[in-house]
Amino acid sequence: MLENYHVSETFKILLKESNNPFEKLSKAQFRTIRRRMIECILATDMANHSKLMTEMNKLVESKKIKNGENLEAIISENEAKNVEVQQMILSECVHTADLSNAAKIIDVFSKWTDLVYKEFFNQGDVELSLGRNISMLCDRKTTNISKSQIGFIKFVVSPQFELIINILPELQEYMINMNKNLKYYENELEK
Repeated sequence: MLENYHVSETFKILLKESNNPFEKLSKAQFRTIRRRMIECILATDMANHSKLMTEMNKLVESKKIKNGENLEAIISENEAKNVEVQQMILSECVHTADLSNAAKIIDVFSKWTDLVYKEFFNQGDVELSLGRNISMLCDRKTTNISKSQIGFIKFVVSPQFELIINILPELQEYMINMNKNLKYYENELEK
């Protein structure tokens, strides 16, 4: 899992004496921040996407939160429950940011898409040369980039943003870019 590597490297860098932003914290404060950071980084693993979405949907629906309204319903008398909900929201925010490329202006989105597929196709080439099955989206002969981006926007990124907008309605403006990007790849598919 690449995310575990990210956690490890993050703390290697941050805990160097010259970088350490935690040096004045108590052990308890450091443990709390470390735990939150680890959970946020692990939330970027797409293997956790459905679980995170389900938990967040339950929270939003059970508390009747919509477009930033009724947020006070999240706050509980139970401090442990508050910490749990805060972590869920933090994790969702980081996960949304990790998926946010499709919500950027088309020049940025298409450039990053090209770079991602270059990496994917290089991986597929290596897998092919080793006689292995080529991973999904990594076969340069069969992968349709436009079609995959349309699916990614419709079924992953857009629902993720629609969900987080209930907590952070300010993110609504990014849906405009996402819809433009969807149209761009739909037009590319028709060509």
